[in-house]
Amino acid sequence: MKHKVTVVGLGLGSEDGLTLGALKALRQAPSVVLRTEIHGLVPFLKAQGIEYTSMDDIYQNCEDFDRVYEAMVKRVMDMSQKGEVAVGVPGHPLIGERLTFELLRRLDRERYDIDIIPGISGADALLALIQQAGIEGLKILSAPEMTEDLINVRLATVVINMYDALVASEVKLLLLRFYPHNLEVFVSWQTQDKGLEYRAVPLYQLDRQQHYDHTTCLYLPPVKFERLESFDMNHLKQIMEILRSPEGCPWDREQTHETLKRYLIEEAYEVIESIDKQDEDKLLEELGDVLLQVVFHSQIARERGAFDIFDVITGICQKMIQRHTHIFGDAVAENAQQVVANWEDLKRHEKGFATHTQVLRDIPSILPALIRSYKVQEKAALVGFDWESVEGAMQKLEEELTELKEIYRGGDEQKIREEIGDLLFAAVNVARFLKVDPELALKNTIEKFITRFEYIEKNARRPLQEMTLEEMDKLWNQAKKLFLK
Repeated sequence: MKHKVTVVGLGLGSEDGLTLGALKALRQAPSVVLRTEIHGLVPFLKAQGIEYTSMDDIYQNCEDFDRVYEAMVKRVMDMSQKGEVAVGVPGHPLIGERLTFELLRRLDRERYDIDIIPGISGADALLALIQQAGIEGLKILSAPEMTEDLINVRLATVVINMYDALVASEVKLLLLRFYPHNLEVFVSWQTQDKGLEYRAVPLYQLDRQQHYDHTTCLYLPPVKFERLESFDMNHLKQIMEILRSPEGCPWDREQTHETLKRYLIEEAYEVIESIDKQDEDKLLEELGDVLLQVVFHSQIARERGAFDIFDVITGICQKMIQRHTHIFGDAVAENAQQVVANWEDLKRHEKGFATHTQVLRDIPSILPALIRSYKVQEKAALVGFDWESVEGAMQKLEEELTELKEIYRGGDEQKIREEIGDLLFAAVNVARFLKVDPELALKNTIEKFITRFEYIEKNARRPLQEMTLEEMDKLWNQAKKLFLK
């Protein structure tokens, strides 16, 4: 025989807000326990002759909320062993009520029957009071559990459980990340006569009110992106849709995947440059430009019915989960090397590669040659095709230089080109052993060359064309001492 637990919503605290179903459940239950006796409905329950116990003592005896609710669940389980128990909770049992959540999570349904009797929540009462229908959608959040990820400015939102000024301040700081600071919001609270009052205030004054208790709620209207100072991914998608629409921007409408290729490359290099310069403001801007390119291409594909930005996001999320089986699965990776090995194995399996040559050919040929050669060597090394140490790689570099010296005297341009390629490939191999990115190393060398050359030009006493190499070399050596990097 199953044990019976009925969770009853007590409403906001007035008997007018108690449903007939809730009253019936409280009257008929052999045993009634309230999560808290600090509730406006308690005098009415006493007047109705409904006997109850409360769990307020648990709040006093436990150190944190996790232990509080663990103890509450245990008490309900113990009481249910003696017969049906009705658990009274404020408001609606399924709106911001953690005890209901814990009971549903912890009680085995093969041993317990759980019924839920709805009640009027603070969110319901506030919406009725300010006469907001929320027809486009409504989001209800609990103040103590609020995070940035849960906020959606496109939906009407009610925040419940804003029980003191500290919580209100934390909520305000979260909301100001997304909403205009002067947005008119509504704050409601229950009065001493069990009625409900509200006040319209600007958002930045949310934590400066006089009334905060377990009945305090906040209403936030939906906000169009034209009023916003902070945006999310959906806003960027919406802006791109507008720009690509018939009434949008003529330039944006004309673009294709092909015409945008150069911009994606340029923006990626500008990100790298901002990193090199350690310019975080510029990095923020350039990452936004790269993101714009992703959304731009996704919108073009969406118009063809191929895919959209949500498919792109889903694809990369799936890939990250599938490729990190040591985090989201049963695989083991104790260091970065094992992570890379697992990643490559999963990638080969996903793409159906039968040979390692297919792995090498999968590296995009459009990559800059230094980057591609580095990646090809990395992949080849995974199956053991590699030098045992950097000394072997350096010896190969010297051999290639010797061969180039021998070949160039013959004047065979094709062979010279091949030997220079071999020399560069060998140099990349040395860089790989030394864990140096050859592309970035060469980029730094180019910048260093330009800086030293600038010094020569600024300090030359006559035009460079009229100077001897020895004179310029003297200034070059001075520049080397001045600019060590």
